Amino acid sequence: MRRRSGSKFCMLLLVLAATPVLAQQVLPDVNVTAPKWEERRGGYLISSNFQVDPRMSAVVFPAEPFQKDDILSVRPTRMKDDEYFVLQECISNDCLQAQILRVFTAHGALGISAHQQDRVSIPHEGKFFMWMQRFPMSGFSSHAFTGYEQFSPPMVLNPTGTAEQFHATDVKAAQERGPEKVISSDHDGSSFVLRFEGGTVILVQRMHAIE
Repeated sequence: MRRRSGSKFCMLLLVLAATPVLAQQVLPDVNVTAPKWEERRGGYLISSNFQVDPRMSAVVFPAEPFQKDDILSVRPTRMKDDEYFVLQECISNDCLQAQILRVFTAHGALGISAHQQDRVSIPHEGKFFMWMQRFPMSGFSSHAFTGYEQFSPPMVLNPTGTAEQFHATDVKAAQERGPEKVISSDHDGSSFVLRFEGGTVILVQRMHAIE
């Protein structure tokens, strides 16, 4: 009986030893050309490596800090007229003061006449982050704000516009409510897909020229 058990044990060891060899046969078929969430296209390395801050569900930031000459691509879908997607940068070590680099709306970027309004060239390394502010307007005669103050505390958008626009909007109440929350986020290939409370979807990408 002992010899038979020993024989079965030896056979089991032979099977286990052969298993890795069989598994290795499929490895050469795997073709990894770039890190996860990246692709190379049109002379650019394109990445969706962004994250939503787990402590503040309204804040989006690059998982690896932006570098000089990076390009941020922002493509809104189903964005409402009273929504503003903001790219902001800390300009002090404690981040009590920040600078707004771009504000995207349903009709393009505010104050930008460039052909590709969905792209922003990053001027230098720094702490950059993105978020969405909504300024509901009463009545149908008022149009969305068309300007903003460049410098403000983080997560604060101070719009500029006409007296009629400010009469139709409670800016202070909207700022106190804070930014719109991200209800879901997904990596869809090289695009990071953000879905907000109001139904708006925004795709963001990070691009860098391949040397």
